[in-house]
Amino acid sequence: MKTLYFEGAGCENTNRGEISNCRIRTAFTNNDGKKVYVELSGAEKTMDDLKKYKRFEGYEIGEAIGFIDSCHYITDNQKIDDENSNRINIENNRHFSYSYDGILKFINENCNCSFDDIEVLDWLSGYRVFADTTKETRNTFLAFHYGDEFIYNKELNEARREIENHFYNLEKSEGKQYPNFSLWVDDKDKHLLHLLRHFNGYNKHWSIRTDSENWIDTVEETTLGKYAC
Repeated sequence: MKTLYFEGAGCENTNRGEISNCRIRTAFTNNDGKKVYVELSGAEKTMDDLKKYKRFEGYEIGEAIGFIDSCHYITDNQKIDDENSNRINIENNRHFSYSYDGILKFINENCNCSFDDIEVLDWLSGYRVFADTTKETRNTFLAFHYGDEFIYNKELNEARREIENHFYNLEKSEGKQYPNFSLWVDDKDKHLLHLLRHFNGYNKHWSIRTDSENWIDTVEETTLGKYAC
């Protein structure tokens, strides 16, 4: 099975049909060995939409329709803007069913691929399309993580969710009506989590290891180098 993973790039749990996120994106290598970046969004159509636009004929009320925000080759040429200069011709496929089958069909038929399945991952899965970059790697192949190369670890993702729930409940117990901390996976170390908490007038950052028998013992306040902490 060749699975293409997508990053859920919109707000989590903004379901559009059966897809868990209203905006998704990925990068991959197609059958010709060319690298491709794709970003899609989905919207559920109302009766007014279906009446007003003939291009939506064949869709049902409430059905999620997908739209192409970006679809282009990644050329590794820092002198050009791939998004504008290397677009893939999709003039006849401006919209499609925003579903697992619809997205898979769009990718395979328009980007010359042969994936068997797609999956949309949440933020704590660790998959992010855009890599942390330097001046030298920006606008190169190295600026991307590829969804057809990513190895998804469901158990590790669930462990990260437990940690997230811990700090959510902690902030609720401290009186926050809406907990607003940030928790994310390190770009290079899948077992390292970054925790950013926001206080009145300042932020604090902690590092957390998920490859320890007891992650709580690994929580350590560290310097992030941004967000004033």
